Amino acid sequence: MLQQNTTKRIGYWLLHLHQLFDEATRRALSEQDLNRRQWQVLHAISIQVNTVAGIDEAFSPFLAVDRAGTYGPIVKEFEARGWVTTDGTAISLTEDGEAAHTRAEAAVNAHAAQSLAGISEAEFLAANDVLARIAHNLETE
Repeated sequence: MLQQNTTKRIGYWLLHLHQLFDEATRRALSEQDLNRRQWQVLHAISIQVNTVAGIDEAFSPFLAVDRAGTYGPIVKEFEARGWVTTDGTAISLTEDGEAAHTRAEAAVNAHAAQSLAGISEAEFLAANDVLARIAHNLETE
């Protein structure tokens, strides 16, 4: 059994990173007037997650953290900004939405490069794999 002689175990680091990611992403996207969740929804739409139900499913862990029942209000906000259109169910980016996504993605990529400095791709993929396996173990308890 793995033991750590510290109070800062994996749960601490996960929550701490979550908070840091939220704040750092907000700063990185301040010129775009976006926060982390809005960016995630915008990006999801750009990669063809094109329904509110699909977005909610993709980000279901965040719904609980955000105490939100749905990310529909973010889609409505994007619609008001002229970034998306909906036909009742399907969501798609407008030309302005594509441009907003491109600007935001550049800021997010710069932020990611800074936050992952000194971490190799292999290390990043290994860390992601370990976290996914821990989640799987907990889900199947």
